[in-house]
Amino acid sequence: MDGWKYWIGKKVFIILKNHRQYSGTVIEVSDEKNGLFWISIIDKFDKRITFSNVELDVIQEEDKK
Repeated sequence: MDGWKYWIGKKVFIILKNHRQYSGTVIEVSDEKNGLFWISIIDKFDKRITFSNVELDVIQEEDKK
């Protein structure tokens, strides 16, 4: 898989540049132009969170349990 689409279906821990932190599963990565991608996750509270790749500070795959 290529680029940001690799994360689809993965359980991740995310820190944004505004210091917000999320844990959840990546459900969608949009195909956008000019290097901007929108990433959507379902967080641990079952809420949908969407942010752009430029807001991302850290993304790491969490252990499967």
